[in-house]
Amino acid sequence: MDVFVEAGDGLVAVAEAKASDWDAISDAAVRRNVRRQARQVWDYVESQLEQGRDVSPGIIFPKRPKQPERVELMEALFEEEGIAVVWEDEPAAERKARA
Repeated sequence: MDVFVEAGDGLVAVAEAKASDWDAISDAAVRRNVRRQARQVWDYVESQLEQGRDVSPGIIFPKRPKQPERVELMEALFEEEGIAVVWEDEPAAERKARA
């Protein structure tokens, strides 16, 4: 777990920071890697749930894939797992416009 924040009242946020090069792999490999990384985040989440905490999970990447379709695919796959995605190189206004 790279980020752990206690917000009070039993709420915590956990996030994993990854440096994956999503442009260098196939769509099938993207799906496999997303599943693997989601399982890792959920291991952290479950450890907090066992302690009676409510958890907000996330994953942070330094760079978005070049193809917008891949960004959408990845965000959809992580969303299916209940995990928020943050791209460090994406300005907040741009993210809001895509939402």
